[in-house]
Amino acid sequence: MRHIVLTAFVLVTFMSVCAARGAEPTVVIKGGTLIDVHTGAQVTDSLIVVEGSRIKQVGRASDIVVPQDAQVIDAQGNWIIPGLMDMHAHITVAKNLPLELYLVNGVTTIRDPGGHLTLQRLARQEIESGQRVGPRIFFAGYVLDGNPPLWPDLSVMADTEERAESATNFLIDQGVNSVKIYNSMTEPALVAIIRTAHKRGIPVIGHVPRSMTMTRAVELGMDGLEHIRVTGRELLPLEEADKIDFLPFVQREALLWEKFDLDSDKMKDLISLLVERKIFLDPTLTVDELSSLALYEEQAKDPNNRFLPRDFINEPDAAPDVFRLPPELKDTAAAGFRKRLQFIGMCGRAGVQIIAGTDGIGTGTLLPGFGLHHELELLAQAGLTPQQVLQAATINAARALKKDEELGSIEAGKLADMVILSADPFVDIRNTAKIDRVMLGGRLLERKALDQMLAQAEAAAKKN
Repeated sequence: MRHIVLTAFVLVTFMSVCAARGAEPTVVIKGGTLIDVHTGAQVTDSLIVVEGSRIKQVGRASDIVVPQDAQVIDAQGNWIIPGLMDMHAHITVAKNLPLELYLVNGVTTIRDPGGHLTLQRLARQEIESGQRVGPRIFFAGYVLDGNPPLWPDLSVMADTEERAESATNFLIDQGVNSVKIYNSMTEPALVAIIRTAHKRGIPVIGHVPRSMTMTRAVELGMDGLEHIRVTGRELLPLEEADKIDFLPFVQREALLWEKFDLDSDKMKDLISLLVERKIFLDPTLTVDELSSLALYEEQAKDPNNRFLPRDFINEPDAAPDVFRLPPELKDTAAAGFRKRLQFIGMCGRAGVQIIAGTDGIGTGTLLPGFGLHHELELLAQAGLTPQQVLQAATINAARALKKDEELGSIEAGKLADMVILSADPFVDIRNTAKIDRVMLGGRLLERKALDQMLAQAEAAAKKN
């Protein structure tokens, strides 16, 4: 019922312009500063013509004739960017999660890279049919893992080449947009997954399996890497690596990055390989920060948690065992996180295709939509330029989805997903959160509608 009430309000807002014009309204956004994410250029006094769900014309206001009977949005004093994308959002971790918060925060597209396949499909179906309000959803379905799988409820055991091929075809038949592999995957099974998925035009993303190096995973044909998973065997003697690589996650990362030399030739060669193979790297710094700095209690007190269902935020605040940080490693883990920020800065300067993902949904900085803005801040702290940060959440993300002909930039012919800001994101990347209006597929949400969505999400959370 919560979704029905909210959807009714938002659809009225979306479609009020359409009532007198039929199914293909024309909206003109005039006078704003358009940011070209490809080049970083800022087009002042721009004009964008949106017809139906797509962008028809883009340029300077002086060069384009405003169509008759168009609804004209005055964007003078505003900046216009493409709709943002969160490329690592687990939306099936609980029921009744407020996916509308993504739109409130200018996030018009998300990718769920591992979760309950049927629930992912249903969420996308509900949004596309208008039963629910939320962003465009791309998903990977169940993760493919070896034996034993880390998350049995959300995994398919692809522990042989035959099962790997069968599982990959099953997921693709079910409509996934990518196939995700996990920690215990063996090399023969990974080869079978990559061969099968690529034959059908689907990218393979995921963790670097613990038994191999990032270099080897890339050489085998992985398209995207989730998190910063440089195993010890990549840079350390094998005997030393074997003592660390199979430890619980937070301990492992702390001890590995204490030993890694960012200036080593091996590290530089690894980064060069990521560039050469055009790998999409999704560092998910937001969740890395959470676990490395043990911020769980702080996250539980975030005032924005009021938008989440009570039963979700009232779960135990302590970290799961795999994320638990031993007190004696606190300083080591914090130093390791700072090193990973430096690593991402090195990747950005070298030309690695970095994409933005949070690993939400969770409390605090992992909240839907809010979390992506925190991720953008961390990417900026890592040393990416404002243009690179925006690219990570727009055109790079669209390329990773193989949807850059439809999404990721404001260009004629593409879907009309964009965010109108009240401040310049190139001056301060935090200005991406200063949202005046959001457009999803040509449907405009004014600030009043966004505030109403927040109010309704908060009210609904109190009832759950």
